Amino acid sequence: MNSESDFDPDVATWKQLADRLRQAIRSGELAPGQRVPTELSLTQEYGLSRLTVRRALQQLRSEGLIVVVRSRGTFVRSERERVVVILGKGDQVQARMPDPDERRKYRLQEGEPVVLVTRTGGSVEGYGAHGVTVVGG
Repeated sequence: MNSESDFDPDVATWKQLADRLRQAIRSGELAPGQRVPTELSLTQEYGLSRLTVRRALQQLRSEGLIVVVRSRGTFVRSERERVVVILGKGDQVQARMPDPDERRKYRLQEGEPVVLVTRTGGSVEGYGAHGVTVVGG
């Protein structure tokens, strides 16, 4: 069993837990689509407070590594192809949290920011922030 004493006292415990979970995701120990252990099971396994575990999970969620599905749990995000968007002269980019319509339109996970590209001609393209790379043309 892991315990709080397994953590370096000079580094925030939530960051170390996030690192361990991130490594488990990258190594495939926690595979895409797999359910992440619950807050309660992580608190018991590591002997940490629920607040510490929650903060680690929030960090992974903000990085786009995990997603929360209401009434079902937290899961490792399925791999998506990255989209490369090349900007032209005069194109504008805005990143922000989407409204409910944008979330549906661009099929974004809860908590995922939207990246909106407004082209010179006025057309707007939307992308999930965790699946796009924007480069200048």
